[in-house]
Amino acid sequence: METIHRETFWLISPGYVVLLYSFAAISLGVFGFGFYRRFRLWQSGQKEKVSWHDVKANLRYFLDMAARQKKIKRDKLFGLMHRFVSYGFVVLFIGTCLVFIDYDLGIPILRGYFYLVYEAVLDVFGLLFIAGLVIAMSVRAGKRRTRLRHTVMDQAFLWLLAVIGLGGYVLEGIRISLSQSSYAIWSPVGYALSRLFAGNPLFAAESYPIWWMSHAVFSLLLLAIIPYTKLFHFLTAPIHILFQPVKRTGKISLPYHLDEQSPDEWSNPAKARGVHKISDFTNWQLLGTDACTECGRCDSQCPAHLSGKPLSPRSIVTKIRDHMQPNCEIGSFIQPAELQSCTTCGACVEACPVSINHIDLILAMRRGLIQNMVMETEAESTLLKLEEQYNIWGKPWSERADWSKDLQIPRLDTEDEKQKQGA
Repeated sequence: METIHRETFWLISPGYVVLLYSFAAISLGVFGFGFYRRFRLWQSGQKEKVSWHDVKANLRYFLDMAARQKKIKRDKLFGLMHRFVSYGFVVLFIGTCLVFIDYDLGIPILRGYFYLVYEAVLDVFGLLFIAGLVIAMSVRAGKRRTRLRHTVMDQAFLWLLAVIGLGGYVLEGIRISLSQSSYAIWSPVGYALSRLFAGNPLFAAESYPIWWMSHAVFSLLLLAIIPYTKLFHFLTAPIHILFQPVKRTGKISLPYHLDEQSPDEWSNPAKARGVHKISDFTNWQLLGTDACTECGRCDSQCPAHLSGKPLSPRSIVTKIRDHMQPNCEIGSFIQPAELQSCTTCGACVEACPVSINHIDLILAMRRGLIQNMVMETEAESTLLKLEEQYNIWGKPWSERADWSKDLQIPRLDTEDEKQKQGA
């Protein structure tokens, strides 16, 4: 009776196995360096402690946003695409981890009925993964979402993921075609491909190691580039959603409370906690910028951006991310007009699928502008009028009642004078 199990290095010579582990070590090293590099930059910010109470409170929100992807589902087509790709990617990654446990750790789990279910599940989710990528390519090729940035790198990421997904099916089809396994039907996609591959020299035993190595190289290439691209949100977005406190839309973080400070502290500009350079942000705010997917949902909902103002919430986040060096001055890459255009309506925060709080970032940088004596002209003029004339129009007290002339509205000060004279 045929033993049901996974033969990991089927038709693969020891030389290819050594190459695989060598490439894997290099890929993990590049990934680890990239992750550590970003981690050090996050740590250069002001330390903000994680509240485990917030983490527990976030669990339900995390399931809604990261697992059920409620915000992304608002865009039905792109929501379907993202769920297909993300769910497929996660399941295929788990499948790879199970292979590592089975072969490298020597724990025989891919055996018998569990292995058959494993093959079926991976085949189905792999197909969803490919379908999602096809939808994404179609949307981007037709430029059906104006909020998206259509760059060569965006297309390259999609093609890399597609090549990896299709390569896995090609390997499975060749293996089933040559081995004639009795339980091949548990891998429906691979089984269908095996019928097409039969007798084709391109998919013969001699070419299998080349297909296998190319699939491994592309997969390890993907792993290596993750911390250096926006694909980093695979890791940072779930972390950010889980650990950042969930705020009601419109709630603004206060840097301090006047009723908790002494008069001496009121005049201390350091207490205002304005952001002048990258290291003035908190470590969690910096991590949040690496969670950005550049989807443009924030821009598509921002009234200032839609009305032609210089503000782009997405650009604010990506500029901070791309200039993340501890001593980098905010003024070197963000203009005051961008920050002053924000109405703090919260539309960007509500739209963001990874819970980035654009308003907290913008207000912190605004406080930095005020400390540097940089203020919007209208706001500065209004404050000066309030200081000098106690009204926002700058009108003198002697003209305060001029608006009521010829309206036959009695004036209190006149009535008081009449009463005094009558007395």
